[in-house]
Amino acid sequence: MIERPHYLNRLRRLANNGLVKVLTGMRRAGKSGILRLFAQDLMERGTDPNDIVRVDLENIDQLQLREPHELLGYVRSRYQHAHTCYVMIDEAQEAEGIAEVAYTLLEDGCCDLYLTGSHARLVEQKLARALAGRFVEVPVFPLSFAEYHNAHAARGSSSSTANLFQRYLTHGGLPCSMAFEEDEHALYDYLGGVYHTVLRLDVAALLGKEDPLLLDGIIRQLMHGLGEPISANGLSKTLSASGRSCSDDTVARYLDALGDSQAFYRVRRFDLRTHTLLKTQEKYYAADLGLRAPVLGTQGASIAGTLQNVVYLELRRRYGEVHLGKHYTRTLSFVAMDAHGPAYFQVAPSVLDPQALNGALAPLRAERDNYPKTLLTLDEVDTRSHEGILQHNIIDWLLNT
Repeated sequence: MIERPHYLNRLRRLANNGLVKVLTGMRRAGKSGILRLFAQDLMERGTDPNDIVRVDLENIDQLQLREPHELLGYVRSRYQHAHTCYVMIDEAQEAEGIAEVAYTLLEDGCCDLYLTGSHARLVEQKLARALAGRFVEVPVFPLSFAEYHNAHAARGSSSSTANLFQRYLTHGGLPCSMAFEEDEHALYDYLGGVYHTVLRLDVAALLGKEDPLLLDGIIRQLMHGLGEPISANGLSKTLSASGRSCSDDTVARYLDALGDSQAFYRVRRFDLRTHTLLKTQEKYYAADLGLRAPVLGTQGASIAGTLQNVVYLELRRRYGEVHLGKHYTRTLSFVAMDAHGPAYFQVAPSVLDPQALNGALAPLRAERDNYPKTLLTLDEVDTRSHEGILQHNIIDWLLNT
């Protein structure tokens, strides 16, 4: 299994805190693998394997556990007197009444409960109402570049860091994709399978009924326009011009489903003067860049949008929330926020040209507070300071976890 220390350490901190732990993220991002790593870690630290209960609601041998009383009875049958039972339920949204089952197990007081889910609605519409603050969400993303790099090093790869980064930008970070990296055709087939089955099935389930050609058209526009403002109205006009006539409301519904499946993340603008979120000129970033191949082939997206996508996902791993930044007419790539306050980030492929450097620094300089300000580029330079604004090479920054 690929080591994922960020998530393993977080689950260690959250263990036995009286809350349900909910791992959310697109399918194949590695949620089940993280729970396997955690179960292994528990056993290495002395937990009896009989005190660990694994349920996979996509496994044909456990489909009957989708019925709430069956699931509750099965878990309760594994309780051992005077022991904490660690209960891990994969793809929990497939179980009817999962929120009520989770509430009942919490009330039993005998287990430490972990759920995984690939639908954002599991949290927003089910658990939030039934558990009323008695759960914590752990967003799970595909492999970070540091995890990807370390996995290759563990396998004895001779590729340079720069070559690995280029492969990461192309192949993405779905953990299982690493098994096919030596065979481009097999990798393309795997990524195509994820796109055509996992992603589209999730979206279809959320929509109830979907137009496959329209869905493909919307995903194509999102993948091609990484880092560009997207609106339902603009997408509707673009699709209609290409012969796929559709209303703004229909496009908005598809965008919502793609967000709920966590295949894409909608990122809103944050007005740095008024400290309010804006509802226009949102951007969408893909949960995994490897899924561009089945959609765009070799066409790809711009390098600027690709780098923004990578940085956005990394900031989501490191901070609580991430928005686009707006200050009058100037725009910042990202404003990341946690308990310590905001941190400002500008992303650019290169700033070796003085004019490009000044243009990239201008939005950061406009923020006159003392919070961290960072410029990230592909330029092969050592970390340097521009009047307190730190410039890092993106690859070095990604590896500095």
